[in-house]
Amino acid sequence: MGSEIYNTRNVYLRCMAAIYLSAFTSFYVQIRGLYGPNGILPSHATLGIQDKRHFFDKFWENPTLLHLAPVFGLTVSYCMELFALTGILLSFLGLVYQKICNLFIFFTLWLLYLSLYKVGQTFLHFQWDIMLLESGFITIVVAPILFSEKRKTTPRDQLCFWLVKWLLFRLMFASGVVKLTSKCPTWWNLSALTVHYESQCIPAPLAWYLHQSPVWFHKLSVVATYVIEIALPFLFFAPFRKLRLFSCYGQMLLQVMIIASGNYNFFNLLTITFCFSLMDDRHLFGLQNNKKASAMENTVTGITLGLLIYFTVLWFGIDLGKEVPVHSEIQFSAKDFERALKLAVATSIAIGAISFFFTACTSLYDLVFRSRSSLFEYILNVIQYVTYFTVACFLFGISLVPYSTLDPATRTSLPVFLNRWHGQFDQFHLTSSYGLFRSMTGVNGRPEVILEGATELQGPYNEISFKYKPGQIERPCPFIVPYQPRLDWQMWFAALGTYHHNPWLVSLTYRILTNESDVINLLDSNIYNEFEEDWPPKYIKGSLYTYKYTSSSDHSVTDNSWKRTRVSDYLPIFSSEHEPLIKYLENQRILGQPDLTLTNTLLASFLDKVWVICSATEPHIFIWALLVSAFVVTRLS
Repeated sequence: MGSEIYNTRNVYLRCMAAIYLSAFTSFYVQIRGLYGPNGILPSHATLGIQDKRHFFDKFWENPTLLHLAPVFGLTVSYCMELFALTGILLSFLGLVYQKICNLFIFFTLWLLYLSLYKVGQTFLHFQWDIMLLESGFITIVVAPILFSEKRKTTPRDQLCFWLVKWLLFRLMFASGVVKLTSKCPTWWNLSALTVHYESQCIPAPLAWYLHQSPVWFHKLSVVATYVIEIALPFLFFAPFRKLRLFSCYGQMLLQVMIIASGNYNFFNLLTITFCFSLMDDRHLFGLQNNKKASAMENTVTGITLGLLIYFTVLWFGIDLGKEVPVHSEIQFSAKDFERALKLAVATSIAIGAISFFFTACTSLYDLVFRSRSSLFEYILNVIQYVTYFTVACFLFGISLVPYSTLDPATRTSLPVFLNRWHGQFDQFHLTSSYGLFRSMTGVNGRPEVILEGATELQGPYNEISFKYKPGQIERPCPFIVPYQPRLDWQMWFAALGTYHHNPWLVSLTYRILTNESDVINLLDSNIYNEFEEDWPPKYIKGSLYTYKYTSSSDHSVTDNSWKRTRVSDYLPIFSSEHEPLIKYLENQRILGQPDLTLTNTLLASFLDKVWVICSATEPHIFIWALLVSAFVVTRLS
């Protein structure tokens, strides 16, 4: 019989509600500045509101409930606010009340987030947004149809919860593998972390201190990352609990370190939530403590960990150095890794399939031989099991398509029908490929775009500060998890290219020049004080800078975390009357696009009042206030 996971599954569901709460709230407070009619990328321009086709035809092509905005009598951006607020309310209730965590609630949350994602454009196209959609759909399958007072694991629970484990495996294994397949020199020479802490999008305050660590420690940390991301995930499917739990806490440790050093919104919290799929009630709640590990389990666990240590030392050349405490260097070539990867991908699919069908057979055995329900309940359980087994098979099958992109030979050997199924449902983002930190940017310093404004063409130009990204060198980046300031994040990506590939940046410049308050709210709140009577600027230009962390000695003198050097011009001088600028934004469908007519003024007025209340505090504080409030209500109830 499989392990009891009833309570563990419930913890997972509550955690998913907390993730949704963070995601919806983080997105909600930015809607007006990013997607409003005078926002950076107005959402109505991408929806095709003039399309007169039937709703279901439009929905299948572009699955978003925002097609129904005319039914609500709202503009597209107002409707986005309504959906986000609904998501906040439902996820808050799910976090507070276990009985709310059912299939229907999680289906609604998934559909609402999908609806927002489909019009989110560049500001919403991050791996964790896609990952939330995939895990959100799996959570629909994991969640009970309705809450039951019978506190026991049902036969289909183990099978559905297995899908979370498979998602965690694909995420971690791919994230480790792509670091080496990218052929990024810093990952191959183990120096990536000497760059990472200062070059990541929005470093946390602790990142400066970690950056000061000696090089040998950074290299050893990269080795640990490879072990956790590439080797340990295979232990997810081990038959012994100790090995599964060891791999589980390895993943959690890595995620906690990432949370401490960088602001990656809800991503790491979501990954930690997946780790509950490796636990059971016996471990998480101390149930059935009388069951001790067998001698075989202890022996196999010891041998496995011993082999893991042995091959880590062997493949990464770890030894006690003379010049440094610990020396490490990769001992295999790119060709060696390619051959090993081809075998590993095929093997992992085989292991996954065996584990899946073993779990399915175990659940079926429990249903047939251990069920003590009435005949009517038995028939319902059989129907439910067959239905969920079919859905789980489908999700596992189509997940192999993006996962197998790690090895082209494996991808071409997949059955044709799996590729066809994946293509038919691709617009719903039921599964995706992953691979975080593929290559390291900012090896010679992180590039940053600094916008500067002036009232005269000749200047002087003053820096336009953002809330969270590096700007003025005396200001360190704050800790804002689980909030994601999507404009600040995109500014990091913009610095890696040119403004020609980032039309949203040109739009941002125009909105600042025209003093659009919703966009200005996304910038530093002290911006009016910095410019005083010179706001808004009549002219804006952009410069490219290189930022580096200060050394410990420099920091002790200046107390600055950053030092910077101007590299070149990035953005030409623009003004709000610049005709080529206006023509460019019209061609990009940012200006001059018709919006829906607002007819439901009562609901719009209500949304205005709610937005004023919710935007009165810093977003990350607002999110934590909601999470803490939910925890307090849960404890009191």
